[in-house]
Amino acid sequence: MTTLSTPPAKATRHGAGKPALWRDLLGAEWIKLWSLRSTPIVLGVLLSLYLYLAYHAAQLDHDSYPTWPAFAKLDPDPAHDAFDFPKFLLLMATAGTIGAMSVVGEHASGLIRATLIAVPARGRVILAKATVVTAVLAVLGLLIGVGGWGITLAVISDRISGFSFTTPGIWRLIAGTTVMVPVCGLIGMATATLIRNTAGSVFAVLAFFLVGPLAVKARLPLLSDDQRADLGNTLPAYAWGRLKTMSHGHLVERVSSIPAAWISLTVWAVVSVVITVTVLRRRDV
Repeated sequence: MTTLSTPPAKATRHGAGKPALWRDLLGAEWIKLWSLRSTPIVLGVLLSLYLYLAYHAAQLDHDSYPTWPAFAKLDPDPAHDAFDFPKFLLLMATAGTIGAMSVVGEHASGLIRATLIAVPARGRVILAKATVVTAVLAVLGLLIGVGGWGITLAVISDRISGFSFTTPGIWRLIAGTTVMVPVCGLIGMATATLIRNTAGSVFAVLAFFLVGPLAVKARLPLLSDDQRADLGNTLPAYAWGRLKTMSHGHLVERVSSIPAAWISLTVWAVVSVVITVTVLRRRDV
């Protein structure tokens, strides 16, 4: 009896001690995200919507160009209309919601417990999830950036000349959009990790991305105009807004520098990942 029971015990200990491969973690998180029917639908709708908005804005510029005043014709900025700031707040909020649901959905269904039983290394699990969410949303941001500008060029080229994919500032705009979308997703993940409630997480994400950028421009008590401007420039929305601005005619109030905008997005991403990993490690599921 002893000789029969010994080999299985050794095999069990060997299998239990083998850590999960990084590619296996990424594959599992990809399946979790993409197996939800809402994920490809939402991403497809977002891409279609923002490509259409770029087309619509370019068509308006094309049709109204003959009536523009002389000073506007000297310094046109079609990217300002194609990547309209208020309209892109919805994209930020939706990306944040996707990130939030990738976390809170597992908590609501109890899948997070099964995941952590299979892979007890919580930090590796959440880093894999953050990597997948970042990659998917970065692709979305890149497609919106490249597609939106490509459509704009195709529509305006016969009337508004001098623009192309080599125009100074265009690739900064595209890169900024590519980075901004996944940063919003990571912020949503951190928010959901802290709140751990579906309705509360979605409400907090929508308030942060839709109300926050507008509220910070209001007259806040105990803050001077300079302090209010500095606070607004730290938000991811205004950091992206600075990166996508190409014409000095659209620089209003006090804006951050280009390096400061990149730093702001980087800090938001790093802090969000740190919060998500730290809280999951220390809190029971």
